[in-house]
Amino acid sequence: MNRDTKELLSVGGYSGNLHRLKVLVVDDDPMILKMVTTVLENSSLGFEVLSTDKGRQGIELAKSEIPDLILLDLMMPEMDGIEVCEHLRASRLTYLIPVIMLTASASSIHRLDALRTGVDEYLSKPFDPEELEARIVGLVRRFRLTRASNPLTGLPGNLAIEQEIHRRLSRDDELFACCYFDLDNFKAYNDYYGFEKGDECLRWFAQILIEASEKLGQDDDFVGHIGGDDFIYITRPEHFEPICQHMCKTFDAEVGSLYNEVDRNQGFIRVTNRRDEMQEFPLMSVSIGVATNERRVLSSPLQVAEIASELKRAAKQRNVVGSQYIIDRRSS
Repeated sequence: MNRDTKELLSVGGYSGNLHRLKVLVVDDDPMILKMVTTVLENSSLGFEVLSTDKGRQGIELAKSEIPDLILLDLMMPEMDGIEVCEHLRASRLTYLIPVIMLTASASSIHRLDALRTGVDEYLSKPFDPEELEARIVGLVRRFRLTRASNPLTGLPGNLAIEQEIHRRLSRDDELFACCYFDLDNFKAYNDYYGFEKGDECLRWFAQILIEASEKLGQDDDFVGHIGGDDFIYITRPEHFEPICQHMCKTFDAEVGSLYNEVDRNQGFIRVTNRRDEMQEFPLMSVSIGVATNERRVLSSPLQVAEIASELKRAAKQRNVVGSQYIIDRRSS
């Protein structure tokens, strides 16, 4: 991997394993699919390429794989590129993924329709392979800088989280709750099963958090990924408890699927700790600390983060089996 790619992947404060840029290509023309796949896989940057000739399958792949960028054909049967993009922008799981529309149409109406749905760039067919590569790298770099999204989950990262909290604090009459999620025993899981499984776990958690938001939250709720196994959810005070309860219940019911049968049945894994001693770690759970301005005045994103983090640590220290949350009820 060359230096430019490393710099690109480090944008946004992500400290996980470097990975190849993952590009999803959605086009019903088999020649285009083959050509784009060949060009990108043989590039010096070593792209990872996913492809499909169907719009609906493209949406599902985008949600499950969280690509760094999507190349999307405008004219496709059953579901065209504009409709696919509308679905992508409507989901919190995929709304941050940059999209380049591939089109042979010269119609300004088509271009305007696509821009209204959230397409980020156009590339006319036929296109130059070097231009394609440059467009992809440039667009991903720009999105990492401007939206500060986490490369692993595609969720907004630290900069966007800070901006969202500041925006809510700036509204004197707005009440909100900031939920800080932390996965207990994730490090042991990551050490035991490896980084790929660890990344899989984090993507899974991001997905169930987004699904909880779509099921129980509001349109203006905010889901963010601080980094590692730390996530943020911001909502109105009347909505955070159903979200926290749902997340605890769902996490505890489904986390066993991330373990092999032996570990799942015995309820723990054995991992060497920092003192080079073999230690038993229970299956992962989630601890949640909730900071809210219902009873006290909050003045800065740092204060909100410190309160939520303090409560998250308190939840971790409780001698309770399973996932749990603690709410800040203090008035000062």
